[in-house]
Amino acid sequence: MTEGLLVDNDRVPNYEMSGGKRRNRPAAAARARHARPRRGRPERATRRELGTELGEIAVPASLVLIVSIPVMIVEEDWHGRPMIDEGTYLWILPAFLVASAFLFGGALAGFRSPSTAVGHAVPSASFALAILLLCEVLRRFWVVHEGVPIAVVRLWCLGIVGALMLSLIGSLLGRRLATNRY
Repeated sequence: MTEGLLVDNDRVPNYEMSGGKRRNRPAAAARARHARPRRGRPERATRRELGTELGEIAVPASLVLIVSIPVMIVEEDWHGRPMIDEGTYLWILPAFLVASAFLFGGALAGFRSPSTAVGHAVPSASFALAILLLCEVLRRFWVVHEGVPIAVVRLWCLGIVGALMLSLIGSLLGRRLATNRY
């Protein structure tokens, strides 16, 4: 008789979804003698978010380092001295590859988390920059046994600003690509 028709049984007015309360059951496992103590909601959420944050920063930083480290090794050991010291413009190619690594690292950070693209791109680029600069300082002091001229420090500062800007631009590009999926 009422097959296929909606019936008003006065339980839920206007046929809206009911948002009933959830039963609060005592946890049987919590009463057990050998049960592991249950973590509170804030602690679980914090651990989960922290793991997500680290993953969202580590993957783009890894991309930058995987591309940049081999390029920098080849550039620094080109015929026994860095390419930039030889007077040719051949050093522009490795510089372009490292710059594009920062751009693509920022784009990956923006694509993976569009809502916090800049917030993930800056720490990942900063981490990669710290690793690259630390390796360069160690190479200069321990391998080559030379100091760092002030002109090189100025170039490093310019490179830091450029790498962070490229990472920011890449994050905005990645966010745009993630939100405009068809």
